[in-house]
Amino acid sequence: MPETAPIVQAVRDLGIQFQPNHVDITGQDGAASIVLGGGRSFWIFGDSVEGAFESVHDIDLGAVFSSTASIVPDQNPADGIRDFRYLTADDGRARQIVPFEDDEPPARFRIWPIHGIVVGDRIYLYYHKIELLPVVTVIQHFELAGMGLARADTAAFEFTRLRAPDGTREFWKENEPSFGVFVDRDESFVYLWGALKNEGRDEHGSDMYLARVAPADIERLDRYEYLVEAPRRDNPSVEPRWSREFSREGYLFGSVPNEMSCSFNAHLNRYVAFHTIGVTNRFVVRTADRITGPWSDPQVFHAPPPLKPETRFNALKEHSELARDGGRVLYLTYVDTNDYLPRLLEVVLA
Repeated sequence: MPETAPIVQAVRDLGIQFQPNHVDITGQDGAASIVLGGGRSFWIFGDSVEGAFESVHDIDLGAVFSSTASIVPDQNPADGIRDFRYLTADDGRARQIVPFEDDEPPARFRIWPIHGIVVGDRIYLYYHKIELLPVVTVIQHFELAGMGLARADTAAFEFTRLRAPDGTREFWKENEPSFGVFVDRDESFVYLWGALKNEGRDEHGSDMYLARVAPADIERLDRYEYLVEAPRRDNPSVEPRWSREFSREGYLFGSVPNEMSCSFNAHLNRYVAFHTIGVTNRFVVRTADRITGPWSDPQVFHAPPPLKPETRFNALKEHSELARDGGRVLYLTYVDTNDYLPRLLEVVLA
C-alpha cells in the first residue's frame, strides 16, 4: 500500500471541466495539454460523446469521435477552465482531429491522441491505435494495436498520420511500449514516456519506460534512443544508459494504467510524476532528482470515493502550463467513469 504524500499540503477538486460547450460534447476522456506558445495551449481528448447518454458502457462508439481538441488561452484556473474553444468542422460539429483511415472502421478501431509536442511551427501528436474486443465495452477491455505519430502545422491543425519505416502507421507495435503517453523536452532532446504491461511485478498496470530523440529527428524512428539501464530504488547506483535497441531492463516504475505526467517542478527542484495506481482511486505522486531516476515509491495524495462498485479512475496528469506560485500550486485533470468528463484538481505542495 503506498504511503501518504508529505509533499502535498492540500487538494481541492474543482469539478467537471469544459462544460457546457458550443459543440454539445457531453462526455470525453483523456484531456492532455500541449503548450503552443503565445499564451495558448492545445488540449486533446479521446472518445468524445455528443448529446445525452445514460452510461459510457452502452455507447455505440461507431458514431462517436475518437479524438477532439480545444484551444485554451492562458487563464487563472483557480475557479476552473472557463475560456476554451473546440476545433470544429464546416458543419459546426467538433472535428475528429486525427483521422481514421479507410481500413479502420470506427466501430472496431479507435484512434486516441495521448500527448505531443510543438517543434517549430509544427505540432506532433502521439496516438494509440486501439482495437475493440467483441462483447465487452471499451471501458472494460480493449487491445493496443500500436502507437503512431501525426503531424500538423500550428495554424490549421490538419493532422496527417506519418508512416513508420516498415510502411505501417504504427511506430511502435502492440508488443512494445506506447511511447508518447507523455512528452516533454529540454534543450537537447524530446523525452517520451511509454507504458508496457509488466511481467507480473504487480497487478495494477504497466511499467514505464523512457525514450528520447533530437527535436529535428522526431519523424525518424531510427533516431530514437531508449533508456535500457536505469537506477531504481532497489539499485540506485546504476548509471543511465541509452541505446537504439529497446530493452525491458530499463523500466523506471510500475502500477501505471497507461496515462501519467512528468515535469520538472521549480518549487521542489525535482521531477514530479503523477498517476493513479491502476484504475483505482489512489492518486499518487513520485519524485526524482533526474528524469532517469531513481524515482521514489508512490505516495497517495488524494483518494476520491468511488460512487459505484464499477467506478474507475484514469487519465490523471498535470498541466504544467497552469502552475502558479513558482510551481507550488499545480493543476491536474482526471476522469471518473461515472460522469466520463475531465475533472480538475488544484494541488498545493508543502
